[in-house]
Amino acid sequence: QPRDGDFYAAKLVDVAAQGMAIGPHDRVLEVGAGFGRFSFALLESCASLVAADLSETALATLDATRAAQGLAADRVATRCLDLSRFAAADLGERFRAIVGFFILHHLPDAADTIRRLAGALAPGGVLAFVEPNRRNPLFLAQVACCPDMSWAEERGMFRLRARSIEAAFHAAALEVLPTQRFGCFPPQLVNRFGWARAIETGVERARVFEPALPFLLLRARRPAAA
Repeated sequence: QPRDGDFYAAKLVDVAAQGMAIGPHDRVLEVGAGFGRFSFALLESCASLVAADLSETALATLDATRAAQGLAADRVATRCLDLSRFAAADLGERFRAIVGFFILHHLPDAADTIRRLAGALAPGGVLAFVEPNRRNPLFLAQVACCPDMSWAEERGMFRLRARSIEAAFHAAALEVLPTQRFGCFPPQLVNRFGWARAIETGVERARVFEPALPFLLLRARRPAAA
């Protein structure tokens, strides 16, 4: 059970961590970390984390949360990073795992960002993104009904195609790993009701629903010999 009761975030992080084979000794780069909703759940699977985002305000909040939880700065370091401009050498290190949650569909050039991030992977390292599955109709309702979401900001999710991202992985000289589809319910249900979490597990196991499950885990590996 997650310490903060956010079963939704914990589930997404757990699927990503398992799909990337993140281990307890790994140092992970999270891009688009924002206020840290997924960052602290990631620490359950890795040794340390670099949380990167374009917003210094969001990172300041994340850092304050880290301090309030009594976590050392070397366990959760923050880094202001423009994904459209950075070079891998700017980071000063390579990572065994680089992950982003719901960031790819906001980017103007996802393929360029993937190319840049691929250069920051250690040999054998995995780059992965959790993104909305545009085949799931509930995202249209979510954009329409949630006051903190807008079509202007979220329309990229309806253009994002798994095959396009796989092609970008290939262009960045990465080995594409199978795309995983998972999930069922929004956080409003998953975080409040145990029955929703139980039903979600059953739906994920039924292969007939697999193409329309709401989340995609898109991932690729840098060759070990690179």
